[in-house]
Amino acid sequence: MARFRFRAQAALDLRRRALDAAQRDLARAEGDRDRAQAAVSGAIDAVNDGRAAMAARLGSAAQASELQWYRFWILRLDHERAACRTRLAAREQAVAEARNACVAARQQCESLVKLRDKLRKAHEDADAAAERKLIDELATRRFVAARMEMPPKGGQRSTT
Repeated sequence: MARFRFRAQAALDLRRRALDAAQRDLARAEGDRDRAQAAVSGAIDAVNDGRAAMAARLGSAAQASELQWYRFWILRLDHERAACRTRLAAREQAVAEARNACVAARQQCESLVKLRDKLRKAHEDADAAAERKLIDELATRRFVAARMEMPPKGGQRSTT
């Protein structure tokens, strides 16, 4: 029986490499997003700590210039928090794009795998049909050979 050969194997290998690359890109994007999320959490904590420090200074006798410094410091922390949130949104968008690319690459790879499996099954079915045909032919020949060796019915041999 002939050996199965998938002619589009090179394309399947290429699609698998593309899928691997898409999965690596997705993992990298998720790592960047997680770091951006940590930066946002750190910025939120910094703003809260700054407000707590300013509230503590307000309770004591503080100079106006010192209180103004705290206000500007907290304002800068708010701007940093907003910038971190903007970066986080960009990272989440990058994760969504990488996830979509990964899904598309997986679908392309799976379509070729399904095609290969379908062609392999068709090849195996054709091989099985050819084998059954050979077995049937052999059985027919044996039957005919056995028939030729049997004496005719009725127990009498013709003597012509």
